[in-house]
Amino acid sequence: MLSMALTKFYYGMPGYIVNVYGLDAPVGYFCDGFTKVDLVQESIDYASIADSDVVFYASGAGVQAALITPPDLMYNLNVSIPIRITQGLIRSGFKGVFVSFGSYMEIGLNDVEEKAFTEEEVICSHLPVTNDYALSKRLFGRYMFDFRPPYCAYHFVLPNLFSQDDLKPGTRLVPYVLQYLQRVCAGDNPEAPSFSAGLQARQFVTLEEMIEVINVAINKRIPTGVYNVGGGDYIRIRELIERLFALYGVPCKDEYFGKEVRRDGDIRSLRISGEKLRVLIGRLPEKTIEEIFSRDNTYAQ
Repeated sequence: MLSMALTKFYYGMPGYIVNVYGLDAPVGYFCDGFTKVDLVQESIDYASIADSDVVFYASGAGVQAALITPPDLMYNLNVSIPIRITQGLIRSGFKGVFVSFGSYMEIGLNDVEEKAFTEEEVICSHLPVTNDYALSKRLFGRYMFDFRPPYCAYHFVLPNLFSQDDLKPGTRLVPYVLQYLQRVCAGDNPEAPSFSAGLQARQFVTLEEMIEVINVAINKRIPTGVYNVGGGDYIRIRELIERLFALYGVPCKDEYFGKEVRRDGDIRSLRISGEKLRVLIGRLPEKTIEEIFSRDNTYAQ
């Protein structure tokens, strides 16, 4: 999802050439060039990207809790491979900007309600994590926290992301809810939804708005470092679901909740402070749930 959104954002922008590296060529969207590479088995030809202005590492594993990823693959894609790329860029004489991404799941288990964690508190957290995804992201995040290469390197810690593509079939919460609501409004009689208790509070921003913020940071050439992309709505998962139901005028029943066991009970609060980034670039994502998923815009069609 992230690599696709980045490609869509930059492709066709005046003065930009977008080259994509990965297992599969883009489908349903476009780039200027594609190079097939299995990052687990092969290395990138760093000489071919040494003159690039920006290199994004947007591969990763274990993002969706419902998908099972072997731990060795997860640590390869989330730790070993991006470290290898950062070192390969040094050897190639790269002088542009390298961008990687972390997750606020790295915060770890906590029972606080309103605390917004700083970059240092996320990356250097001593709170326990309960899965390999969070641990692998934390390991790479700590590397980027101390990494000072001869080029600019930005590691952006991200909250929960929504996208205009969130209605495509998948395991994510938002398309699951919206597809149910749209079927109800169309006069269908879908099976009742099944949710967890939804007690965890999370921060939600749009993928597209997040990329706009990061693009501003790149163009301003902010100092190398780790940056939280804060902003957006900070609400409990249950409240998110209830607000989506309200947008469609569909009753949200208590019986829908508490039926599923999800990792949203692992961490009481997921919230990051974006103040460090806001001071440098003057903005953060700010759209609300209602603005994102209004039935009059593309997110809810």
